[in-house]
Amino acid sequence: MIAVAVPLWKRAVAGQIDQVVFQTPAKLIEKAIRKKVWPDKEVKRYYLPTVVTMAGEVYCMLYQNGQTLGDRVVGIKVVSADGRPLSLEQVIKRTLYKDVVYPATLGIPLIRALQQMKSNKDLELPHDEFAHTKLISTK
Repeated sequence: MIAVAVPLWKRAVAGQIDQVVFQTPAKLIEKAIRKKVWPDKEVKRYYLPTVVTMAGEVYCMLYQNGQTLGDRVVGIKVVSADGRPLSLEQVIKRTLYKDVVYPATLGIPLIRALQQMKSNKDLELPHDEFAHTKLISTK
C-alpha cells in the first residue's frame, strides 16, 4: 500500500457510491414505515437515511479496515494519522464532523479547505484534521 495524496475526484466518487449504498434502502424502509405509522400525513423530513449512513460509515471504518464500499471501488482508505488502528472515538468524530458540522455551517469549512487544496495537494480536509485521520490511496 502506497500512501500518496488522494485526488478529490476519488473522494467524490467514493462518497456518491456510499450515498447510494446506504441511503437508497434507508429511504425505502422509511417510506414504508411512514405509510404504516402516519398514513394520512405527508412528512417531508428524512432522518433515517442520515442515521443509516452514519452508522454504516462507522461500521465500515471500524470493521472493514477503514474502507466503505465506495472507498474500495476507487482505491482509498482512512487511516489514523499516527499509524495506529482507527479508534471508535476517531471514527465517530470524523463521521459527526462530516454529517453534522458541514451541513450546520453550510459547508464553509469544507469549501475553504478545498480552495487551499488546489495549491497544497497533501492538505487534509477538516474532518480528517479534527479526528486525526488521513486518507491514503491503495491503488
